[in-house]
Amino acid sequence: MPNVMPIGVTTFRQTNNYCPACMYAADVNYNGETRCNFGAPAVAVATLVANAVSMAAVAVTDLSGVAQFPEPWGRNVTIVASGAYAGVVTLRGYDYLGQPIREDLTCNGATPVLGKKAFKSFISMTSPTTGAVTVNIGNGAQLGLPYKTLRAQFETANGVAVAAGTLTQGALTDPATATTGDPRGTYAPTTAFDGTTVITASFDCANDVNAANHGGLHGIQQFNG
Repeated sequence: MPNVMPIGVTTFRQTNNYCPACMYAADVNYNGETRCNFGAPAVAVATLVANAVSMAAVAVTDLSGVAQFPEPWGRNVTIVASGAYAGVVTLRGYDYLGQPIREDLTCNGATPVLGKKAFKSFISMTSPTTGAVTVNIGNGAQLGLPYKTLRAQFETANGVAVAAGTLTQGALTDPATATTGDPRGTYAPTTAFDGTTVITASFDCANDVNAANHGGLHGIQQFNG
């Protein structure tokens, strides 16, 4: 699928390693189990991706210079406005496979809204017109996953076993849309992010495909309309 690039935004391209109907991976055993090392996720920062972007005029903001998320399979985003605002902000970027992603985030004034998709890097944000409100985009508490995931088995924090966190299973909607969840799912660990504690977890993954032969371990293809 070609990448849709707004005018005025720096164009860069990543290798797309998405495998349609992926059945096997070296790190997924015959039972569908895999162990994920997320490293030491950093504390969430509300302005990490975009800081006080004005909504006073329709604009495309170039985010290609924003550092990619260090978490191996990406992370979701959060968005919050400085005041009353219910506009839809379009965020474009890439997942860990290099698939272009588009996510539409509907703001809820000064209440943070959580994104559903796991971004690895960014291209741009597009915002509609509304007064003098500004918007921040930061990193969220949901970690991306390497494969379409059905269950979290256990978690460790610096090698010590803790209760498994909360798994949001991979979205099966086909084709994906700008508002559906991540096709592989996301994981919110029990362990708080502090930038030093190494978090690992074990998961059950699924390589099932639907009637159209779409899906597999990499899930449904990301939306990029």
